Amino acid sequence: MGIRIKKTASYLPKKVVDNFYFETFLDTSDDWISSRTGIKQRHFVEDSGIFDLIEKTIVNLNLSQEEIRRVKTIVVVTCTTSFAIPNLASQVQERFGFSKETYSLDINMGCSGFVAGLKLVEGIIKEGECALLIGAEVLSQILDFSDRNTAVLFGDGAGAVLLEYSKKNSIFSSGTKRNKRVLSYDHPTKGLHMEGREVYKFAVTTIGKSIDNFLKINNIKKEDINYFISHQANIRILETLAKNLNISMDKFPSNIERVGNTSSASIPILLDEINRESRLKHGDKILFFAFGAGLTWALAYLEW
Repeated sequence: MGIRIKKTASYLPKKVVDNFYFETFLDTSDDWISSRTGIKQRHFVEDSGIFDLIEKTIVNLNLSQEEIRRVKTIVVVTCTTSFAIPNLASQVQERFGFSKETYSLDINMGCSGFVAGLKLVEGIIKEGECALLIGAEVLSQILDFSDRNTAVLFGDGAGAVLLEYSKKNSIFSSGTKRNKRVLSYDHPTKGLHMEGREVYKFAVTTIGKSIDNFLKINNIKKEDINYFISHQANIRILETLAKNLNISMDKFPSNIERVGNTSSASIPILLDEINRESRLKHGDKILFFAFGAGLTWALAYLEW
């Protein structure tokens, strides 16, 4: 058994922050940022919070009454919620009138969370049911704007998918390589901390090997994959992974230039973009993969 993505949606805050903004108070430049990361701009919330992003994203899903009735699981993935209690998923259930039998939970795996959420939903959903998987982040609210190595990387946004039960198998893999030092945010501290070089090395080595092993173990030819849809952390990471796998960058869609790193929201935002552009066809084979704080990683193979 498995899951199928039935609908996609996303929402980005209206405030656009380009690289030149950071030149006004940091020792950096548009060329320095874009040449090293591929990022030219990102979106920041202004007066809104994380639930506003989630709410607008679900509205954009344009769910029918039948789909609302069939939703029995809601999973919200985030590392920047302002709500310790109650969780965001239960607030979604109330706001949109989903069934009282809905299983609602939030998870935090940093940037790996959305792909891990696919695996979680696959283990919960039953035939005839649907599930909502939402990734949302307001990273601008936890950034240290005196640190040029992190402040320029991240943006805000949300994305969501409506999932339904499928008789076609979905395949998953995940792992953890504990390292709190590399990427962390402790509430008493002044902002998000990340050691970018360590994250880069982790991504191109551990993730590259994981993708290769995943395909071999599951007897999937990389040439048969239509899209490798990755967490959007750094365009150089994607270019290195594509080169090491000997796969064209045409199969690695990216929007990092326009939205930056939106952590657990990055994959559903990107997925919605390419879906709205009609680039996804029925039967397309997709390998989702993500890597992030923990250090964690997750992979998922689905057919469109």
